[in-house]
Amino acid sequence: MSKQIKQLEQLLGQEIKRDEPLAQYTTYKIGGPAKYFFVAKNNDDLVQIIDLAKRFKIPHYILAGGSNLLISDEGYHGLIILNKTNEIVFKNNGRVVADAGVNLFELVNQTAAKGLSGLEKLAGIPGSVGGAIRGNAGAYQSEICDYLIGVEVMRGSKQFILDKDKCEFKYRDSIFKHKGDLIISGEWELVKGSKVESKKLIEEILEKRKDGQPLECPSAGCIFQNIIIDSSNLDIIEQIENLPKEYLEYKKLPAAWLIDQAGLKGKQIGDAQISEKHANFIINKGQATADEVVQLISLIKMKVRDEMGLQLLEEISYLGF
Repeated sequence: MSKQIKQLEQLLGQEIKRDEPLAQYTTYKIGGPAKYFFVAKNNDDLVQIIDLAKRFKIPHYILAGGSNLLISDEGYHGLIILNKTNEIVFKNNGRVVADAGVNLFELVNQTAAKGLSGLEKLAGIPGSVGGAIRGNAGAYQSEICDYLIGVEVMRGSKQFILDKDKCEFKYRDSIFKHKGDLIISGEWELVKGSKVESKKLIEEILEKRKDGQPLECPSAGCIFQNIIIDSSNLDIIEQIENLPKEYLEYKKLPAAWLIDQAGLKGKQIGDAQISEKHANFIINKGQATADEVVQLISLIKMKVRDEMGLQLLEEISYLGF
């Protein structure tokens, strides 16, 4: 692969780093080194490096905010592309375009400051715009796709706008989790609101997060998806003891509640711990390894499956395993 990397450097006219530690680029502060590492400062850089990596058949992965991600202790034996694109463009009629590398909270703050409403409830969700679109990030009955109208993508060597209805958004899911499309930017059509009210709502959301989540320790965010209640699992769920009725009304069963019911809150392996504050967070208490986190994830899945008959699915992604 080193020969192809040298060719990449010649064509890019930029250096590609070797053996770059990755823990510093993730919210978990966990993970080994990338064999090769490149910083894309703008969309031209991003498109060019992706195109060349595909042409030379170099394994690659795009990293931006580094949330919802667990990197193995051995790192990644390929090319990590750090997406540092950061442009936000305000257009007419409440429309705003943001590069995939933009910090999601920055987008929330800037739109609110312009008197545009619709993204406030996403305040405090860690990560980038691209990652949020890919995983259809959301909180408090709001999702990134709610006001989205299109996503600029690169598919193969072609760049085009993919309309929202073709993005296949579902709960914590989209077409981008299953296709090799590169997300370049997203465009939203927001509604005119009050700067004061938007700021107030953002502050309320941040306070809720502070009260209910272990923000004092590094984490990847929620480890598991909540369970959508439907005809396929209703009979099993109705048999669970002490089940709050509101979960059946909202048709959503929180993974944190299941983990708590399994008696796993506070369980610790090494420096990885299932948070005592929010059971769907596995926190890094100092020098946690990816292997320790994986052991806790496996324990949670086994206990919930064996004791309640439900299979939890990870919300986080794995890299280098």
